[in-house]
Amino acid sequence: MKKKKRKEKILILFAGTHLAYSPTITQLYDALALFADVTILAEIAPQFISQKLTGRNVIYFEEQPLPPPPGRLPFWRRKRNKFLKKYDRQVKMLESVGLTLERHLGPFNRIKNTIKKGKYDRVIALDMENLFFCSVMRIQVDFISLELGIGEQYLPYIDTKYINCVITQSEERYDYFFKGKVIKTFIVPNSPIYREYHYIGPRSGLLYGGTAWEPFGFFKCLDYVREYPDTPLTVQGAIPSDARVKMETEYKDLLDNKLLIINEGYLNNEDVVPYFAKFEIGICFYNFEVDWIRHFNYESAPSGKMYKYLAAGIPIIANDTIGFKPVKEKNCGVLIPDLQPDTIRAGIEKIRSNYAYYASNTKPAAKHFSFDKAIQPYLDYVTTAAQN
Repeated sequence: MKKKKRKEKILILFAGTHLAYSPTITQLYDALALFADVTILAEIAPQFISQKLTGRNVIYFEEQPLPPPPGRLPFWRRKRNKFLKKYDRQVKMLESVGLTLERHLGPFNRIKNTIKKGKYDRVIALDMENLFFCSVMRIQVDFISLELGIGEQYLPYIDTKYINCVITQSEERYDYFFKGKVIKTFIVPNSPIYREYHYIGPRSGLLYGGTAWEPFGFFKCLDYVREYPDTPLTVQGAIPSDARVKMETEYKDLLDNKLLIINEGYLNNEDVVPYFAKFEIGICFYNFEVDWIRHFNYESAPSGKMYKYLAAGIPIIANDTIGFKPVKEKNCGVLIPDLQPDTIRAGIEKIRSNYAYYASNTKPAAKHFSFDKAIQPYLDYVTTAAQN
């Protein structure tokens, strides 16, 4: 009897604490799991996002609080650190980019031990810190770039010969890190898999999907609703504690008058589009008045909720940036130059003046950007490599 071939073992190194809200990684897992044994290594932070991804093989860890400063460390640990700094090549490389043993050696060793224990055939590293750690360990990886601004200091220390391929959202974002270097690249938008859905019924209200906080223009939206109180705004997503305090104090009138509606309930991927479809217009904003948002990462980022709005059949109002250019190219919404109430109003009125036209272009755009279509060349690459 012919021996059954073992499935390829794949490890995805996630970055951040929001795995349950990352459609790209969730859908990638599901696509790979059709032919491979897939595991995700991810951090969980109950004090911020406690939602876990269900139905997938995830190794969760909770980062421990920082230990006391070095001067208070036990004698044996100080001696060990001194030895590692002098003789351990990997520790030297960690320190070369400004990382510290007390804070970063633990996460580094966690990745190293997970890879060693699991005996994985393929490692997929999400974002720069994970890529840097794997480069230090001289481990071949497939690199997924979702966030450009986090971990840029690692770039000069990454040996690109350990990168099998790059998955990113646009050629501009590839060039940001690797312009002039030839690395096999797959362009994959942060979009859902398009599934035909027909909503029957009236659409009403403005929808703000995602984290409700200042960097994503949340309070700019509230200023708009206060200035033009003819349409309520619904928030579907997480609300950080400081944003909640500000919302419940400075904008209490909007809550009391039901002009601001909050829905923090978690939506599974398959439930997002039917929920979004009830609304008139979807909002995609970045507040470039916030220093760290004023970065190419966000100027070029095609927000994941943009694609969900398209799949739901609702037109979009968004910033006029590189990342949101599909809205203009596919004629499925309006881009605006700033987030002042009058500017937002003009954009909304432009959509309303030709609503059927903009709405009719949303689903063809969603089909064009469907995740399964975009990810297929990478899946072919993985299966071909496994067979060789």
